[in-house]
Amino acid sequence: MIKVLSVAGFDGSGGAGITSDAKVFSKFKILGLSAITAMTAQNPDNVYRVVPVSAGFFDLELKAVFDYFCVDALKTGLMASKEQSLMLSGYIRKYMLNIVVIDPVYISTSNKRLIAKAGNYPDLLTPLFKLATVITPNIKEAEFISGEKIEDLNGMKKAAKSIKKRIPEIKNIVIKGSHLNAGLNKGKIYSIVLNSENNFFVNESERINTDKEIHGTGCAFSAGLTSYLAKGLRIERALVETEKLVSKFIKDFRKIPDNNGDKHIYITGNI
Repeated sequence: MIKVLSVAGFDGSGGAGITSDAKVFSKFKILGLSAITAMTAQNPDNVYRVVPVSAGFFDLELKAVFDYFCVDALKTGLMASKEQSLMLSGYIRKYMLNIVVIDPVYISTSNKRLIAKAGNYPDLLTPLFKLATVITPNIKEAEFISGEKIEDLNGMKKAAKSIKKRIPEIKNIVIKGSHLNAGLNKGKIYSIVLNSENNFFVNESERINTDKEIHGTGCAFSAGLTSYLAKGLRIERALVETEKLVSKFIKDFRKIPDNNGDKHIYITGNI
């Protein structure tokens, strides 16, 4: 059985982070392992608080996994500090992991900031970027990492090139385009890969219109991409299949009534 380690935050609302990753891995019949970086108090409306785990406990989490399991792939979500990034990068090097997917979490799909100290981003992730098989920023995150303003597909490509120039060790860069203005793109979503040969691949998918809050799609995307890579797909094909997977999740989302009588859409449905 393929074993994939998710290093991410815990989301008690069940839509993102460790819980979401475990559900996606289960769909692929992958054994999902985990190391929690932070406890979060959040729901689709608010992020109330993010509390990082201690450095000592984080190290023990990683030690417990790597001492027992032969890990085939690793993905990250929320990393709470540069110390955590440095610690994790040491394990990646020691155990020579070949598939490392870094989801540079800062802004959630629903535009909630998750990193407590904005001034540390994206520098806190640099140790992991240098070991990444692929990074998977959304539009806002790609803007922060690249220093480029992204308004269209050409802007996404320019940002990817800038990231590659700044951190050439990154093998592949995926930028998710769901945050681009829907009106400008005529109901389409464009996601791109700048691969290890410096060639671009563009995937076009239909935008699914919802009038409700969406919670957890970024985590599902990176977990799905990791799963496909762990099963041997090339990055371009993995992107295509991951976009299909996330689209299906959105269509199948379960509607859960909230305390205001409204409903939000979660990634808890029909995975």
